[in-house]
Amino acid sequence: MAVRVAALGGRSLGLGLLLLLVAAAAATEVKRPRGVSLQNRHFYEENIPFTCLDGSKTIPFHEVNDDYCDCKDGSDEPGTSACPNGSYHCSNAGHRSEYIPSSHVNDGICDCCDTTDEYNSGATCLNTCKEQGRKERENMQKMAEMAKEGFKLKQQLIEDAKKSREDKQLKLAELQKEKANWEIQVESLRTVKEAAEQPEQEAKDTHKNAWDEVQAAHNLEKNKAKAAETFKELDDNEDGFITMNEIQTHAELDSDGDGVVSEQEAETLLGGVSHVDVASFQEVVWAGIQDKYKSEAVTETPIVPEVPVEGGADSSREVDHEDHRKDEDEDDYGEGQDEGVGDDDSEDDGEEEEEEEEEDGAGEDYYKNRPSHVPEKEGTEEEKMPAYDEETQVLIDVAEKARNEFSEAEKLLKEVESSIGSIEKELLVDFGPDGEYAYMFDQCYEMTTNEYVYKLCPFNKVAQKPKHGGSETNLGVWSSWAGPENNKFSFMKYDHGTGCWQGPNRSTMVKLSCGRETMVLSTSEPSRCEYLMEFSTPAFCQEGVHDGSDHDEL
Repeated sequence: MAVRVAALGGRSLGLGLLLLLVAAAAATEVKRPRGVSLQNRHFYEENIPFTCLDGSKTIPFHEVNDDYCDCKDGSDEPGTSACPNGSYHCSNAGHRSEYIPSSHVNDGICDCCDTTDEYNSGATCLNTCKEQGRKERENMQKMAEMAKEGFKLKQQLIEDAKKSREDKQLKLAELQKEKANWEIQVESLRTVKEAAEQPEQEAKDTHKNAWDEVQAAHNLEKNKAKAAETFKELDDNEDGFITMNEIQTHAELDSDGDGVVSEQEAETLLGGVSHVDVASFQEVVWAGIQDKYKSEAVTETPIVPEVPVEGGADSSREVDHEDHRKDEDEDDYGEGQDEGVGDDDSEDDGEEEEEEEEEDGAGEDYYKNRPSHVPEKEGTEEEKMPAYDEETQVLIDVAEKARNEFSEAEKLLKEVESSIGSIEKELLVDFGPDGEYAYMFDQCYEMTTNEYVYKLCPFNKVAQKPKHGGSETNLGVWSSWAGPENNKFSFMKYDHGTGCWQGPNRSTMVKLSCGRETMVLSTSEPSRCEYLMEFSTPAFCQEGVHDGSDHDEL
């Protein structure tokens, strides 16, 4: 009996404990009006007047969700469609909670996966939150795995960037030393070059001055000869004097433009006298008339008109007859050559060569033994400057060698300076907190669409080119990182691209995302001449990325 009582007492105790737990669970359940999130439940305390969330009005609590909009911000009707600007909170247990416009409540369309938005519309809705949550968690798990792999790649990129930066800094220090050495060499070779060029220039000037004297003497002789020849032509009666009458026979010497040389004009040309001898002509008269005078020996070759061949067969026979005679003449000429005909021409050539040697006699001592060298001055045979003498040529060769050595050293110095500038420019670029984006420097990534090929060259430019040929359009050059303050390296800004027709210059914002591969994902033009490019890179991956889901437990 005592045992049964004890047993019954035990059962009563267990039942009481169960009831106590149920009561405790009921007491801990969070009550809130329909459409209110857990975060906002404290604004909706039952039996306490409700104050609109914008503070504009206070109403009795029983007027909350009474299907009448009292608050301007719609906060008194979170579970009805009474307020056009209200919001309904879908708890979506097992999936992601969300807000929908309160106007969608009881509209016959299931917006919340937990079906709570259609509680009074009669619409048949299935609760798909668990299935959607499962798919999203699977997707987030894949993204988390990808982020994890990407983060490992990022760590390697950081290590590589660190080593690369150290190598570049060492290289920069070496180049700075090399630059200093080259600067010393360049200045030393400049001094050598300038020292070699001074005697070279003096020797070349001496050579040219001597040649100018020879040319001047030669031209003077030619001018005297021409004056003497003209004197003979003007001296019609060959009495050794040129008179006014003889000058008047040359109308081209007219000075007043009337086409006639008057006695006064003739006397003026003769220097104020009536006649001059050859010496006076050369000294006084020739200089004033040589530009106008036309030699009587210069005559125009008459143009022989072509005689058309007339007739048919007779004309052909005449032509054949002429050709036959021509052939015979050519045969005779050939025989004459065999017999020594044409020796007179050889003698004439010999006489011309002797005359040239006599004309070139002036200055022949200076240019007697000339080495083979390309002359500085081009022109006819008489105008060519002779090659430099051996001593001058040695000075030229020495100076040329000094110039070449100086130029080569100066070229190498500029190459070193260019390398220094490139490294310094790269070291100044912001490649991220740990240099993780440095690997993209000097790289380009392309994406092809139906119409265009888009090219992103990080830290340089963005470009667009027609797929089937055409010129490239600049969509912007590197400007800066342009993400929000708490995520600066999420966007890259490229601006000052090619101008649009009657519009602004093109610009591009590049949105970065985490990915195993570095690639352009998409390109769009949200606004005219303003482009948006999505770009994945492991450098953007973060450790321990949260899946971002927000599940409502109650």
